[in-house]
Amino acid sequence: MLTRHGVLAVALISLPVAAQPAKQPPPLVGATEVQSFGAATGFVEDAIGYDDQRIAYVVADGSTKSELHIAQPNVPEVVIDLSAITLHAISVKLLGSRTFVIGLDANNEQTGAMLDKAKVVWKVGPATHITVLDKKLAIDHQTGSRHEVELASLDTGKRIAAGHAFEVDATGTNKALDFHVNHWSDGWTKAYGIKGGDWDRKENQRTADVEATYDLIAGKFIDRHPIQDLFEQRKRYQVLADANGAFDFVRMSWDNVNVVAWRGGKSLTLEVDQALSQYDPKSLQGDLQPDATWIGLEVDPVNADAVARKKADPRFFDIFKAGSDGKAVRKMRVLEATGVHYRFGVIRDKVWLLERSPGFDRGGKALTFYAIN
Repeated sequence: MLTRHGVLAVALISLPVAAQPAKQPPPLVGATEVQSFGAATGFVEDAIGYDDQRIAYVVADGSTKSELHIAQPNVPEVVIDLSAITLHAISVKLLGSRTFVIGLDANNEQTGAMLDKAKVVWKVGPATHITVLDKKLAIDHQTGSRHEVELASLDTGKRIAAGHAFEVDATGTNKALDFHVNHWSDGWTKAYGIKGGDWDRKENQRTADVEATYDLIAGKFIDRHPIQDLFEQRKRYQVLADANGAFDFVRMSWDNVNVVAWRGGKSLTLEVDQALSQYDPKSLQGDLQPDATWIGLEVDPVNADAVARKKADPRFFDIFKAGSDGKAVRKMRVLEATGVHYRFGVIRDKVWLLERSPGFDRGGKALTFYAIN
């Protein structure tokens, strides 16, 4: 019995144990796929437009093909050839029966065209920057450090106001105005910076420098106010100088420990409900809607915690929504395949993801819309 039991015990111990497959993380959490668009040839551009019922996107191949696609439920998709206008669309805006498209030409200058169905109604450009401002267009012609701006009607394309030529030297200073420009807004029609103080004859001394805003259309300063906190002003100006003409955006704090949303040049630190240390700070994206701030962050598979565990994390792309209180709550996450990265945006109650092709930073091969659960 002992021998038999011993032999039996040895036999049981020596039986091979089947390997358990590693548990795979879910590819999509918190959302449901609604609709997807792709490109049979070429790729989907970054220019995404929409209105209450329609989605507009552009399919291109980078050399000869550029097509505007307008899609809506239960209606055949409309396709318009844009190749005579631009081979690189950067912005699409749906305006009733019309569509306004901004693209780059062969010289990397911007051109704009208003389409009524497939017909070109009017064109503007080339220009350095073309920006839609409500029912107007801001058009900036930049030669070196000289800016010449104008406003045009978005309805007719005709000029409605011409700006005053504005030039700065190598240090960013307009000497005639004693004004050092730090950043721009409203399609480069407004310059923000530090205005030198004036001579106070009564006190027989120069007044303190002030923050100022110069309107290139009006040709005058439209705001001046004292610098209350020099340290705060310098930090704020550094961020705004890096924003390339934007006033509404998100970025990481200087030490990468917080996400900061900027609206109208003012900042709000977001309270993200996940550990920011798990994400790649360079992956931060933002979409500022009137009622919410949306952000996207990509998990760094070899973040510090993963290294400590000696096990790489799955590379998720997480999307968060923050209200006016700054509390950013994760709403969805999608597992990224090897080499894949996403660009994201929000259209009303839907989130869209544009799947980047590996090694290619322009456009992507699939545009997919999701409803948050």
